[in-house]
Amino acid sequence: MLMLSSGDLSAQYLSARESDPEAIQLMKEAGKVFNTSNVRVAFSLKVSIPGQAPQINEGVLYQNGKSYHLDLSDYAIISDGKTRWVYLKGPNEVNIYNESNGQDWISPNDFLQLHNATDLVFVKMGEKGGRHMIEAKPLKGGRFEEYSKFTIGVDDHGLNFIFGISSDGSRQELTINAITHPSTLDTQKLFTFQKEKYPGVHIEDLRLD
Repeated sequence: MLMLSSGDLSAQYLSARESDPEAIQLMKEAGKVFNTSNVRVAFSLKVSIPGQAPQINEGVLYQNGKSYHLDLSDYAIISDGKTRWVYLKGPNEVNIYNESNGQDWISPNDFLQLHNATDLVFVKMGEKGGRHMIEAKPLKGGRFEEYSKFTIGVDDHGLNFIFGISSDGSRQELTINAITHPSTLDTQKLFTFQKEKYPGVHIEDLRLD
């Protein structure tokens, strides 16, 4: 995975309005595919933690408007736009949140929605290997404050990869393998948690109201 660095991005940005207009335009163009209905994204996610062997997972994301279903080997995140179910496959447990309250970690779906972020400063770093290279610096107090920066690859076909470096030295590399548009999606099965499919599941309701 390609990573670039820049002295400019070591500066303390105060507002997303400091973003490079060209970088913003590239991010918006790459994000258009996620603004349409019935999107399926196949991706791989590599997580590297200092002192541990990297973990690589193949995942898939289904999205329709504000509803989405993210599936990885260890967990799944399901949302109908109002309620979020986080299903942990190992312990057979689901945690329920109000979608508007966010979550206590950044998921691959958040990576794929970086083009909508208002708490990042985007700067174009040039081109390499036929890709536009963009770096994003999190603003203090924003959702991505735990990250040092993101490196993003975009070409004429859209988003290629996102490489996030956390302040603790861990790294997350999300690579897009394919984006398709199914003619239909089963919204009931995909975007709500179907308790009957998980015998013995433990449910923890963490909604505040």
